[in-house]
Amino acid sequence: MSTQRAYRELTKPRLSMLAALSAVAGFFCALPSEPWTGMSLLALSIGTGLAAGACGALNQWMEHLPDALMQRTASRPLPKKQLTPRAALIFGIALLVGGMAMIARWTNLTALALTAATVLSYLFLYTPLKTRTQWCTVVGSLPGALPVLIGSAARSTDGNPDPMGWALFAILFCWQVPHFMGLAVLWKDDYARGGFRIATVVDPSGKSAARQSTFFLILLLIASAVPVILAPGELRAYGVIAALLGAWYLRLGIAFHDKSRREQVARPFFLFSLLYLSVLLLALVLDRTI
Repeated sequence: MSTQRAYRELTKPRLSMLAALSAVAGFFCALPSEPWTGMSLLALSIGTGLAAGACGALNQWMEHLPDALMQRTASRPLPKKQLTPRAALIFGIALLVGGMAMIARWTNLTALALTAATVLSYLFLYTPLKTRTQWCTVVGSLPGALPVLIGSAARSTDGNPDPMGWALFAILFCWQVPHFMGLAVLWKDDYARGGFRIATVVDPSGKSAARQSTFFLILLLIASAVPVILAPGELRAYGVIAALLGAWYLRLGIAFHDKSRREQVARPFFLFSLLYLSVLLLALVLDRTI
């Protein structure tokens, strides 16, 4: 792996991209729509992506020892000694300063505060709690959902997230748990080797993971209907798509309870979570902007 690629892998690019896209979704779904500039949108997307990349790099700096114990993460730059922990720390701090500076310069103080809250909750709540309690996943849903509020605040003239932003936050928050539980089943032995006390390590039977998934899938189905209520008559296509996606996701969640099929279902359950969120956010943005 080249040095350039190693630094790129430190940022957890897929998660960073998801954070940036979530912020953009929050920006475009503002209700009522506020005027905006191309520079504010560019700064929001790049700044959020840089801050998320900083979280990835600093998280890998904090967890490089357990990462070396797990098959899923052993090929990361620090366990493979392609970069030093000191280099990862400096790189992470530089990304964070750059991202925060862009948010501060071209959006507003609320967006900046929400970006800081995302970083702090990810690094100092979610990351240390992974070795202490299975409820770390619920706590980790907070930094995972905050980027939509960053986008909503950046679009708002008064600097506060609007009701649609909070609706999107609820959707992202509820989505995080079932999304992670598919991985938790697939890699439960790996997580155990790394010393992480996630649901499938605390309860290897998988029952706790299945119960948590179903609970949050029901909440997700409810939360995904809120945008339709907030914008009556405007989100017809989104409403149909949200109902269909939510019903199918819940169907997979119910199948996740079958112990004999849980590991078989885990991969499509995880993959569908990615499809679900992508299509849902795209449908909402298109319905709001076209």
